[in-house]
Amino acid sequence: MSTPLLLDSLEIREFRAFHHLQIERLGRVNLIVGKNNVGKSSILEALWLYANRGLPAIIWQILETRNETKDPASDPEAIKNRALTIKYLFYGRKDIRQRVEPIKIGSVSSQEDTLSIALGWYMVEGSGTAFTEIMPSDPENHDPLANLTPGIAVRSGNQTKIIYRLDVRPPLSLQKSIPYKFVPASGLYSRELERLWDSIALTNQEADVIAALRIIAPGIERVNLLSDSIGNSEERIPKAKMSYLDGPIPLRSLGEGMNRLFGLVLALVNSKDGILLIDEVESGLHYSVQPDVWRLIFETARRLNVQFFATTHS
Repeated sequence: MSTPLLLDSLEIREFRAFHHLQIERLGRVNLIVGKNNVGKSSILEALWLYANRGLPAIIWQILETRNETKDPASDPEAIKNRALTIKYLFYGRKDIRQRVEPIKIGSVSSQEDTLSIALGWYMVEGSGTAFTEIMPSDPENHDPLANLTPGIAVRSGNQTKIIYRLDVRPPLSLQKSIPYKFVPASGLYSRELERLWDSIALTNQEADVIAALRIIAPGIERVNLLSDSIGNSEERIPKAKMSYLDGPIPLRSLGEGMNRLFGLVLALVNSKDGILLIDEVESGLHYSVQPDVWRLIFETARRLNVQFFATTHS
């Protein structure tokens, strides 16, 4: 018996370019195809938010990735100004001092687990952790920046909403997130590769990684992350033991596609019982190896109960 999917369908409201998007049926593996600037990556971002239950840290990460905001470090004034850039996440990119319809992300068939993210203005009380909601009835005649704080009210299904301030550093999530991994078109950072590798090292999932890499390089016997011997860097890089060589060689020396495939399959085996999001899945992979890569994705996603979403221009 197959395991039920986390999402059997998808509905997105008021997010990015989507006033209202409905996808009536999803599968175990889902490929999002389209030209540039039609919203493919926005669907992945919506799912990323959904998996994290609207965590502000992910909101800022999404905005920073698109250069719509930047990390203000610890400057209180810069943090306050950055709060206004959240408008880029909402349909129409309206000034958030006006009333903005909430973002909603979830299944078409059920509202029980729908994620809702609503903007509002709040007056800080007492210690600064409690809020009394205030929405100016006439923004033209009321300057909310003078004495109010912007925030978002996040709710999953029928759970009690959680209000996060946008003018302070975001807290840890107060709700349990869905296991997920997100692989951007540019690939994973070195630290993320290290973390993912360490989580499956000396487990059966190592065999999945080797099987994937052999699609491109059949001579691979083993792979590991080893310290870079050049310079004083503490960075660990992927290296492979080939059947025809005595010592290890950097995985990247076998081609950029090897590095891309390594990150993809590491994310896949680390997404058990969750969601995997891949932007531009075919990037770096020659068309001749893609059928075998897709076979591995289908088999591994089914075995580990992963719901897979990827975008492509192909």
